[in-house]
Formats: sequence, structure tokens, C-alpha cells
Amino acid sequence: MSESVTQRSARDPLVPPGGYELLARDMTAIFSADCTLRFAQDKLAELNQWLPVDGDPDATLGSLIDTNSTGPLRLGFGGWRDLLLGEQFTNGKGELITAGGRTVKNVAGYDLTKFMVGGFGIFGRVLTLTTRTYRKPDGALLARHAPNRAILASLLATPLRPQWSLLTRHELLCGYLGDETTLTWYESNLRSANPLDVARCSLGEDIERRAQLWRAPRRAGHSVFRASVPPAKLQNFMDSLGDIAWTADAAFGIVVGSAPTDTTATSLRATALDLGGSVRFGSDATNLDVSTNPAERQIIQRLKSAFDSDDKLNPLPWQTS
Repeated sequence: MSESVTQRSARDPLVPPGGYELLARDMTAIFSADCTLRFAQDKLAELNQWLPVDGDPDATLGSLIDTNSTGPLRLGFGGWRDLLLGEQFTNGKGELITAGGRTVKNVAGYDLTKFMVGGFGIFGRVLTLTTRTYRKPDGALLARHAPNRAILASLLATPLRPQWSLLTRHELLCGYLGDETTLTWYESNLRSANPLDVARCSLGEDIERRAQLWRAPRRAGHSVFRASVPPAKLQNFMDSLGDIAWTADAAFGIVVGSAPTDTTATSLRATALDLGGSVRFGSDATNLDVSTNPAERQIIQRLKSAFDSDDKLNPLPWQTS
């Protein structure tokens, strides 16, 4: 029997609103979707566990899954589609659907757990989620390098691969998390990568620094944007930004920032499209990238009809006939 901290009911769903179940040896956790990320981290810390997710600590886990809220930590730990093992959700008819389970290899057929990530509540409302967890890091290490994406590329294929990395106009930041032995090893061996400096910090300081860097500045007359381009074309896109403030997840070709005027927004969209990417403006939590491919739209509309034939869930982001 696994050691556990439990608050659950005998009825479905697996846990009641605000409920949770933590399994220490299995390194998995079940949470109600209305629990906040802060609440989840506090409960996990009771068993020295941690959920490696970037996001607003006061946002609910369900909303983070709906918007596929991911950040730089996915370099080391993956995104929601990698962390989730199972979900329970209701469709438009109010039927309870259970997908996945508590183990890694638990799917035969369609993986509805991954399908629901980033669905913005269009196909169902998440009620509970089962996620893998990790041992809570003892601390963190931050290595600063010159602002050169090639440095990151060289580190990714070595034991010095960071758990997260962000590129700005002025520096390349690489973050490492782990127990004391692991951090000491990184501290000793990072010298071979010739960083500008290496500094220790607490897990809380590491989370806050990453959140500040990944939060696009909001200014009057500016539109917040999130661009996605092939990593090999990232430098071309950054060169097009001129004086615009930006931060890039160089490993995945994601850039966040804020751009002035509609003219600039139009130019950025055109540049991203030419490079094989896209740009989304506005709030990540309320705006969807709208597919313009007729075949893709037809598939999504058929899925919408199957899960929500009475249109009781969130609508599609385009008009349907």
C-alpha cells in the first residue's frame, strides 16, 4: 500500500470539488480541476513532491489544462500532455467520461487525456486530473551566457542540458534544478561551458524569476503577443522585432513580447507566416489560434458535434453554418 494523503468521496468523480489524493511511492497525484496550482504545490510539498508546471499560481489546474499553459520548464519535464496520466470530464450532455489512469502505459485506442489539453472547454469540462509528480528540488542553479542560441544547442546534447532556458536581447539564461548532489555536480561541470556566471538560488526564487521573464510587458497602446516559429528560423524572427521587447524560449521557437500599433502587428504576422510560424495577440487565456484550413475545421466541427451536440459548452472560435 502506497503512503498517501487523501481527501476523496466514494462517488464519482474520483475526488470532490477542492479534493485531492497524493501517492508518495507512485509519484502521482489526483486533483479536482478547481484546485489552484498554489494549492496543489502546497499539498505536494507535504510529501516532498512537486508539479513542474509554469503558470499563474492562483489559476485553477483545469484552466491551465484548458489553455495548455506551458512555459520554459517543459524543456526538462514536458508539458501538460506529458505530465497528465488521466482525466475525468463531462461532455455537453453532462455525461462523465473517464480517460487514462494512474500508470504511464494506460491507453488503448484514442488518448482522450491528451486530446482535452488546450481545448478551451470546447469539447468538455475537466473535473479531475491525474498527473505524475517529481521529487521537490532542493534548490536551483542559474547559469548566464552570452545571448547566443548556438550555446543552448550545444548544451542540449550533453549532460549539461538545462531544465529550462530563456533568451533575451542581453543574455541566455539556463536553469538547473535538483537535489544538493545534482546541483553541486552542475556547479562544478558548468565551467566547461564558459558561462558569464553561475549562481545558486532557492526553488521559489527560480520560479519567480522565470515567471517575470516569461510575462510579456503590458503597455498602453501595445498588444501582447506570443509567436511560434521553427527554432531554426528563430533568429530571423527576432531580427524582425527591432526595438520591441521580447523573451524567447529558444529550444521551442516561442517568443513573447508586446508590440505597438496595428501596423506592427500586421508586419509580425506576415513575418511569422513567411518563416512557417504564427503569432497570436491578446490574452493567452482567452484567444485561440483560429485554423483557416477547411479540412482541419471540418474535423474539429465533427468532434465538437460528437462531444457537444447541444452546444452547451464553449463555442468554436469561428462561425459555423
